Amino acid sequence: MSSKRVSVIVIGGSHAGLGVSHKLLRRTPKVSVTLVNPSDEYYFNIATPRFLVKPGSLPPSKYLYNIPDTFNEYPKGSFTFVKGLVTKIDYLTKSVLVTTGQNSPTKDDIMSITFDYIVIASGSTTPATVGRGSLKLPFKATAFEDTRKAISEAQKKLHAATRIVIGGAGPLGVELAGELAEASGSKKVIILVSKTRSLLEGATETVQRTAESLLRRKGVEILKNIRVNQVEQDPETDRWTVTLSSGRKIAADEYISTTGVIPNNDFIPKSFLNHDGWVNVDEHLRLVEDGTSRSDTYAVGDITCHPYRLLSRVSLQGATVASNIAASIAKDTRLATYSAEAQKKMMVVPVGQSTGTGHLGGWTLWGCLVWFFKGNDFLTYEAPKFLRGQRR
Repeated sequence: MSSKRVSVIVIGGSHAGLGVSHKLLRRTPKVSVTLVNPSDEYYFNIATPRFLVKPGSLPPSKYLYNIPDTFNEYPKGSFTFVKGLVTKIDYLTKSVLVTTGQNSPTKDDIMSITFDYIVIASGSTTPATVGRGSLKLPFKATAFEDTRKAISEAQKKLHAATRIVIGGAGPLGVELAGELAEASGSKKVIILVSKTRSLLEGATETVQRTAESLLRRKGVEILKNIRVNQVEQDPETDRWTVTLSSGRKIAADEYISTTGVIPNNDFIPKSFLNHDGWVNVDEHLRLVEDGTSRSDTYAVGDITCHPYRLLSRVSLQGATVASNIAASIAKDTRLATYSAEAQKKMMVVPVGQSTGTGHLGGWTLWGCLVWFFKGNDFLTYEAPKFLRGQRR
């Protein structure tokens, strides 16, 4: 009987990719996992509102971790890390093409890796992360970019700006506004623009009112039921002009977009994607192509078609995929199912260092609980668990 391990390629080294890699390696000794990611650092981006605005509040060691080091516990030959960007999935040869070159890659910078199973965990990015109609802020990691340099540049720009407009009043917009208004020695004018009649769309009415009250107390100007129609940046002064649906024009040192998500799907065949660019999956998180589930391909995390792209749902998705790949290897037809609706909806939104608001299911969270669970250090105490796939 052959002792050759089954080859599993995991594309993406953020929360989802790391989680499924660890869970699979712990579940069965029969796999060889190859994790492909453009950076060898895990970026705990959940804490960006805190450390981008208040650089001294969290050291980089709290939100940047070496990926290969965390897999040293596994037997030799069971895990390989490849620093590169997947550019193509080829099902004829059961392989992926990976470029390891940063600029104008040559033939020597392109490698092919074969697989028995593949897990797509490439995630998403945001307009602000790529600097599309917004100050460039690293809310997500980007391919081959020096994350530490991007963070440093963003911190300097936020510190220097005295008038900032934030487009979007979801959790990220509210958290960022609270941090900016509270920043030590800050004399900033912060304007938060919400396209809806209330902040934190989808939250309970109590949570929405609390978020607005806390921000107004911190001096944030809130514009509700108004859209950002256009933003322009002067190429000479770098200042922004923000045109609102009300006709008002606001001159600002910086404009920050906190809305919109962009799927990282350039390498994924179009037949795998829904009309918005997200990967179609079935109840087992297997990839669906033209109505048929593929037994060799799974997707997990932000890149899937499941709404509510929340960190709290990544662990269960990873466990589901790991369980199903292990079952398939063992020729077990009983597969685990995943239901986003089965997980309680939650929202925990710090508004500054010491308070905030949120809800777990139908329960409203007091400000002291928000501080305890998230506001104190923006969940960075949980980062090692996500890094090692130990979050339940």
